[in-house]
Amino acid sequence: MALHDCLSTFFVLAVCSMTTTAIDNGFGRTPPMGWRSWNQFQCAINQTLIERSYELLADRSRAVNGQPTSLVDLGYKTAGIDDCWQKCNSGPGDKGFHNASGYPIVDTTVFPDFKGMTAKARSLNIIPGWYGNNCHCADHTCGGPECFKGDVQATLDYGFSSIKLDGCGIEKNITLYSQLFNATGVPVMLENCHNGNPTTPTRLSDGSVDCPMNFFRSSTDIRPTFGSVLSNLESTIQFNGKNLTGPGCWAYPDMLEVGVTNSQRAGMRTLSHNEARAHFGAWCIVSAPLVLGCDLRDNATIDSIWDIISNRVAIKVNQAWYGDAGIRVKASGPQVSFLNCNWSNTPCVHEAVWVWRKHVSPIETAVLIMNNAERAAEISVTEIELGIRCPDNGCRAYDIWQQKDVHNMKTIIQANVASRDTAFYLLTHS
Repeated sequence: MALHDCLSTFFVLAVCSMTTTAIDNGFGRTPPMGWRSWNQFQCAINQTLIERSYELLADRSRAVNGQPTSLVDLGYKTAGIDDCWQKCNSGPGDKGFHNASGYPIVDTTVFPDFKGMTAKARSLNIIPGWYGNNCHCADHTCGGPECFKGDVQATLDYGFSSIKLDGCGIEKNITLYSQLFNATGVPVMLENCHNGNPTTPTRLSDGSVDCPMNFFRSSTDIRPTFGSVLSNLESTIQFNGKNLTGPGCWAYPDMLEVGVTNSQRAGMRTLSHNEARAHFGAWCIVSAPLVLGCDLRDNATIDSIWDIISNRVAIKVNQAWYGDAGIRVKASGPQVSFLNCNWSNTPCVHEAVWVWRKHVSPIETAVLIMNNAERAAEISVTEIELGIRCPDNGCRAYDIWQQKDVHNMKTIIQANVASRDTAFYLLTHS
């Protein structure tokens, strides 16, 4: 049996679950997958664009292993508006975007029929999502209990089943939001984007983890540059390495920039194919939510990244749970400098070589070997560094990018990795 076939027997197994105090909604037992509008479009969105994106998520004009397959079929089921639906300065005193009762006010010139839009999503087996405590024309006036209740009620009234709660407005209390949503009895997936109270999960005195959200932003906002990808990836270490993440509570270094063609800065290039593949593999190995941010209408771009985002074994590694969310086990080599690593265009420096590991079953481990340098490199990692033990004839290795079994690897695993690219293996060991 090929290694990728073996994955189906274990990838949803939870054998070492953490004890959490969390929102009780049944969502996020595996890292959420889907699409959001911000990375490509920012505020240049409307209902027509979102509904067309729903249709394209469900489109089966492309294939995986010869079978017509949609992004929804692959698991990308949560699709959300990311800001810019609200009617700015429409509240009392021409401030904010909540009415006097705390109910949010929609800009109906842009989104005339939220109920119809979410009904369309559901007809395509898509979970519709939206966005609160917005950053565009942030509301700094409506912060009372009625405003939180208004947001929750509007979410239900309009038919949304997920919400991203940002940290730009005055409503910064994810615990209150989770309590209010729990009280409705209607499951709604919560994303905490620096919302607050808490911003990230915390360890309680009894050893349990307080995580009143399904996933939380571990990083600053991502950019479509390799330096930004690496910096955001590193943000997961403090959570995955301390067992603060797992089913129902995932560290999220922001949306994927794979296929995003909007550089957000004049003259700045976006990710190359190698960089995009490294980016996707990195998010997979650390169990990060896989949320696409590209223009799904751009057929040429989607064709160019289809081999990356449709890789079923990479996705299954991401979705697997065997008590290990994925950690970095090696950072070595010379320091490499990168430009435009965040929204302030700050440069950053990272090691040339990173190796990440995720145990996905008692006898199988995923390994991502990253070459962050400008030249190809021969990179090695030992079974001791990976925390595994290979049998005498070596660990059986499945090359996830090449989608084939390769030679057995013994005590030292070696790979020749192109510049700003990765080698991605699934190893079977003792």
